[in-house]
Amino acid sequence: MGTGNRVLALDLARGLAVAFMVFVHVLGAYAAPAVKHSLFGEIIEFLGSPPAAPVFMALMGVSAYYSRKQDLRTGIRRGVTIILLGYLLNLLRGVAPVALARWCAPAAYAGIPAEVADLGDALLALDILHFAGLSLIAMAFIRHWQVDRRILLLLAAAIAAASPWLWGVGCDLPVAGRLLDYLWGDRPAQEECIGNLISFPFFPWFSFVLVGMALGDAMTRSGDARRTLLKAGAWGAALTAVSLAVIWRDWAYQWNDYYHCRPGAVAFITGFLLAWTALCQLAIDRLPMNRFFAVCFDWSRYVNPIYIIQWVLVMWGAVFVFGFDRLGLGATAAMMVAWLVAADLINRGWQRLQERRAAVQPPKRAR
Repeated sequence: MGTGNRVLALDLARGLAVAFMVFVHVLGAYAAPAVKHSLFGEIIEFLGSPPAAPVFMALMGVSAYYSRKQDLRTGIRRGVTIILLGYLLNLLRGVAPVALARWCAPAAYAGIPAEVADLGDALLALDILHFAGLSLIAMAFIRHWQVDRRILLLLAAAIAAASPWLWGVGCDLPVAGRLLDYLWGDRPAQEECIGNLISFPFFPWFSFVLVGMALGDAMTRSGDARRTLLKAGAWGAALTAVSLAVIWRDWAYQWNDYYHCRPGAVAFITGFLLAWTALCQLAIDRLPMNRFFAVCFDWSRYVNPIYIIQWVLVMWGAVFVFGFDRLGLGATAAMMVAWLVAADLINRGWQRLQERRAAVQPPKRAR
């Protein structure tokens, strides 16, 4: 099932999500419209949706029950740190390359879409790190209050149902609106490469975290975590089939812009991610350990640094080298692989550097 406190099936799912994440970001920034709307583009778009960010969020919920440090103060501190990391990423991937192009490379600056070139939007845009930080804070309180997993599932359903009624409410207020963006912001962008300036609002995305927390609670309380995961996958497959049958004719309305998916799409994605993690468990059960698994486990372990590295590579490459929405299918596919490999190698170098620094530091004195 796993080693230590790590569940290998969940590491495999998270590692695959890292690859899909890089692919969909390259597609969104680099690919010409014809590529984005081709069969290839649609496949990458799907892989970068249900098996990517929702899996990250659900598995973050599961991890809350496997973490060694579960006290309220640690959870709040981690959440605030991740939120600040989100703004650092905004500076590195958005503000810095655009500002540098404005000052030093006018030809490159002229090719940047207007909404990407807006430094205020680049700094204040809310992405998955901001949502993850807020979720960690909420999760810390849930663990502190020891909320029953059945209540968690009811809350997940309630959040999904309430979300469409809340999106955008009060977000036009001067200061409070920016805070409300965290909860239910909705600021659609005209540029296809952006989609929405509020990528992961708490409503409805916290639903996936709550489902993950319910799964993590069930797995840690069960005498057989593997069986629990597979059972959840069976329920997930059923939920996927039922929700798909219900929303199929109304798919565009339910899917919306993906970041603001409506209840039917939330149910579909929830079922899919549960079934997907169960499939990852079956892969672990039936296939021998191999290099691909090892790489995925490594990506799973270093999600945050790889996420930051790949976004910096993608955006700086778009601003100064490739441009936005220009590459054909072959070049887009090549850059997906290139930036994934580059992000992996840079992260490995960074981790080695951190290990060397730790090795030369004198041991802390006991108080």
